[in-house]
Amino acid sequence: MKKKILAICFVSTLVFSSCKTYLTPAISGNNMGYMARPMAAEEHHTKIYVTGNYAAAMSPSSPVSFEMGMLNVHRAHTYKAINFSYGFFGYLGEARYGNSTETPETGKPTDIPAFNKQIGGLGLKTSIGYHITSGNGNTDFRVINWENSIGTEMGSYTDFRKALFNNQVYEKLYVSDKNTVWTTGLSTEIIWHARKNVHIQHAFRVFFGFTPGLSSSFDRELPLSELGRSDNWVTNNARIANSFSYFLTVKRFSFSCEAAYNINTACKLSLGYAF
Repeated sequence: MKKKILAICFVSTLVFSSCKTYLTPAISGNNMGYMARPMAAEEHHTKIYVTGNYAAAMSPSSPVSFEMGMLNVHRAHTYKAINFSYGFFGYLGEARYGNSTETPETGKPTDIPAFNKQIGGLGLKTSIGYHITSGNGNTDFRVINWENSIGTEMGSYTDFRKALFNNQVYEKLYVSDKNTVWTTGLSTEIIWHARKNVHIQHAFRVFFGFTPGLSSSFDRELPLSELGRSDNWVTNNARIANSFSYFLTVKRFSFSCEAAYNINTACKLSLGYAF
């Protein structure tokens, strides 16, 4: 299963790949996961959700990959037209890179040596939104939601990025020194329950947002002549954050899957329980 998820990320990131190596924050792309909330038709409108995740991601240069386990805990409230949730998350995992260093005629190595380093972090998440319920009561249209995630990254991979920031030894290395990642944006969602069973629910959610300061956190810009684009690659793409989620709940248990992009191309599978 892990190999399949990484393969999906790899195929997706080929679209954005170049000959460069990007050392990006590991959590980028996986920090805006789905936050479950009770439906208006449910008996209990306040719940606590505990979710475990397997998350994978790749930086724009596909050899840099991330794998992590995540734990999310949040409390959610649903009222007649308003819903909101708040909680925290933590993650542990590894950052890997497998390319060997080559030295061109200039005498400078073009790439960093292979590495396998630890990643970890803690963060907070919030969501508040407006919803309307269908006439028959089995569908909630969560028309617009404002979502936020802020987390601090730690571990040997973060230390490695900081040590290489502004390092001019490697010709094709682009490093972000950002270790506090705040992503904000808007989402829209539809969630419905089975006609005769409110405890079986399906949902689809789309999120669009951005991560302030991510595009400017890199130690250098990508030369335009190497891509032939009208604007800098990092500036254009690091500011974008989007994700698509599917959510299923059966009584107190839930499952979700997500594909996301925020300079890293990311995928996530989640299992949860509601109290």
